[in-house]
Amino acid sequence: MDNYHVFEFKLTTLAPVFIGSGDKYTSKQYIYENGSYYFPDFMKLYQKLSKNPRDVQAFENYLLTPKGNQRKMRLTEFLNSINFNDRDLGGYKVKATDFETDKRPDSLNDIAQFIKDPYGYPYIPGTSLKGAIKTILINTYFKGQEIPWGGKDDVFNEIRVVDSAPFEKEQLVICQKWDFNLKKEPKPLPLTRECLKPHSKATIQIVTTSSRAAGLVASLRDYADDFYKQYQQRFLGQLPAEYEQDYFNHVIYLGGGTGLWTKANYSRINIEEVRRHTPVRTKMKGNGVYKLTKAKNVSFKIKRNGQIEQRQLIQNRDNLFEMGKCVFRVSEKK
Repeated sequence: MDNYHVFEFKLTTLAPVFIGSGDKYTSKQYIYENGSYYFPDFMKLYQKLSKNPRDVQAFENYLLTPKGNQRKMRLTEFLNSINFNDRDLGGYKVKATDFETDKRPDSLNDIAQFIKDPYGYPYIPGTSLKGAIKTILINTYFKGQEIPWGGKDDVFNEIRVVDSAPFEKEQLVICQKWDFNLKKEPKPLPLTRECLKPHSKATIQIVTTSSRAAGLVASLRDYADDFYKQYQQRFLGQLPAEYEQDYFNHVIYLGGGTGLWTKANYSRINIEEVRRHTPVRTKMKGNGVYKLTKAKNVSFKIKRNGQIEQRQLIQNRDNLFEMGKCVFRVSEKK
């Protein structure tokens, strides 16, 4: 047990974070009403509809055999068409922020789901955080080296990252994908995700089973700072400064939609090879596009030199955040 070390990894999201479950909500699975997106429990909805056989049959037809106008009919419209007004249907709500879409708030289609535990609560899987840590170490400690994958000599097998505790569902927010190309304005895309809100916090346990792994985790802040400098030189430095959340230390990019350069092995990636194997319409220009999303800005307080300072997470007026950007502190538990 002498080689076992336990660390506390304290994470704060600076921007919306998306860790997908692989599932999505279609417009037939949620309701937009009264300034909220409501995701009902379909089992409870079906049980209530079952009191009227005609409603059950209509509901099954709506879900399974769409015809004519029903193909695009939203759940709200269907329930209204059968005069079903009950909204005590379990599930959960995500409050709208007016940044979910560049169109009407009731015009969203599919929403990619955030991963949730068996009780329906969002959480950060240890595998997702470990992947982000691995990217940092590959580009710093292992930079230019042959990494021993698998077998007894794989140092990453000696780093065990535990799932986070569940978040309250109120910590979820719905965000649209925005891309920024150097030659154009930020562009909204028809991709919407369920994300953790900016300034969400989690404490995650990391256990190492060797002294070398413990050394890597203990020095992770320095490696993260080094990787972030590389990321700025390779990518962020080419982009407008107002979109970079740049006054935070120990940055880590977590989850999906953060962009190629937050996940790549810089010493191995060949941009020309990437371009050669992508279709003309989607071919990467330069070093690619900036992955952004919109959300409500967050004010917070920090203590500096004995003084309390008021800060905001973003400095631009467009409410654009860097997708998946987080900061962390890590310390060994004694």
